[in-house]
Amino acid sequence: MRYQWFQDVPRNVTRREYQRLQFYNFASLGLGVLAASLAISSITGLTLQISRELDDIDHLTIAEALTHEGDRLDLIKVEGFLIADNPPTMPDDETRQVIRGELTIVAQAETETEETDENSDVQQLAVLYDWAAVAEPVFLSDSDRHLPLAFDLAVLPMESEEGPFDPETVYTDEPARLSRPVAIQYGTEMLPLPLEDWGPVDRVSTDMTRQVLPYGQSVVIVAALEASTDGPQLVDPLGDRLQVHWGD
Repeated sequence: MRYQWFQDVPRNVTRREYQRLQFYNFASLGLGVLAASLAISSITGLTLQISRELDDIDHLTIAEALTHEGDRLDLIKVEGFLIADNPPTMPDDETRQVIRGELTIVAQAETETEETDENSDVQQLAVLYDWAAVAEPVFLSDSDRHLPLAFDLAVLPMESEEGPFDPETVYTDEPARLSRPVAIQYGTEMLPLPLEDWGPVDRVSTDMTRQVLPYGQSVVIVAALEASTDGPQLVDPLGDRLQVHWGD
């Protein structure tokens, strides 16, 4: 089968069928480009929409918020750095202080069983490590002043971050053809596989989720400001309008 673009037609194919095939190929390519353009436009549009919404909200500095007296301000925008008195550290990196942090390691076993076709695998999952922590109390700071956050800190966003180690599979001390996985090692942590539940394991893979909101992260917070016995604080506004965005 040979052809030259727009000149020859492959053997056993009519010119009309070949032209129709070319049309389908061009149409598929065009739709792919259009879909990519729409995806980029939607992401860009969402970013611009958030920026416009933030621009429409009254802005206060932390100094202004701390000196505010009187009635509650239902919705304001304040920018600063997140700090805490006793921030937790990531369990795999004692130098990494966080406002929020999560670390989860999940193992997936693949075993062949007599009840299934010999070429099919039965997959089993087990959570080997699950850690999460949130600093409390948390403040929005401009280095000199601290404005307390008095809302559910679970709304504070996190981002994925690579860890200092990669999970490694530990095998039994036997010849290679007989050796089977028995544990997952992550740094100094040895995480045994639940072999009593799984039975013999032929292969195992791991999926690690590591998310952080670093100590000192710059953020923009949209919240309400109200007085308390300890002074002004940021609280959850009415109407599900609380927002926290990462700053520069």
